[in-house]
Amino acid sequence: MASATSSLTKSPFCPHRLAQFSPLPILSFTHSIKPIPAKSKSLTSIRRDNSATLTVKAQTLDFSGSFFEGGFGLDEDPPSTGPGLTALEDKEEPQCPPGLRQYESMVILRPDMSEDERLALTQKYEEILVAGGGMYIEVFNRGIIPLAYGIRKKNKAGETNTYFDGIYLLFTYFTKPESIEALGVSLNTDDDVTRSSTFKIRKRKYD
Repeated sequence: MASATSSLTKSPFCPHRLAQFSPLPILSFTHSIKPIPAKSKSLTSIRRDNSATLTVKAQTLDFSGSFFEGGFGLDEDPPSTGPGLTALEDKEEPQCPPGLRQYESMVILRPDMSEDERLALTQKYEEILVAGGGMYIEVFNRGIIPLAYGIRKKNKAGETNTYFDGIYLLFTYFTKPESIEALGVSLNTDDDVTRSSTFKIRKRKYD
């Protein structure tokens, strides 16, 4: 029995012999999950001057590799500016005609409007702006965007609906200050418009 104990103690599988060996390094695995790339968004611009010609410009912006696709890695450099963004940045802004002011109107439409209905409404308000002396009118369609909170709208027929999404349109234009009130009345009484806001654009002066 003693010999068995002695041979076990001298065996290479003895526990105190195992302690002499350094522990194996712990392997570490990392896995980087990259989100599915988002699809490019389409930005539509409709511009109308005082003439009867309507020019439609469509610009597709490429967001691949940008924040909208999931951001950059720590060791990656941001990509160069895409041609679409460069074209928008380099666009020369028209000078304000005498007697006019520059404005922006954000208009939220019913999300269930068809494309034909939206285009007809856009043309309607372009004509209202032109009739009030508006110039250099541009309309940017930002598409359907979820609202921060539900908006209840009662139409002229007495029906009340609550909307949680809306079609966002941005109007930029120059017009006479006195024509803004008539534009606001038309927007507020339009069954297709759930919300609208108009702001005067003030140029910042830098020394």
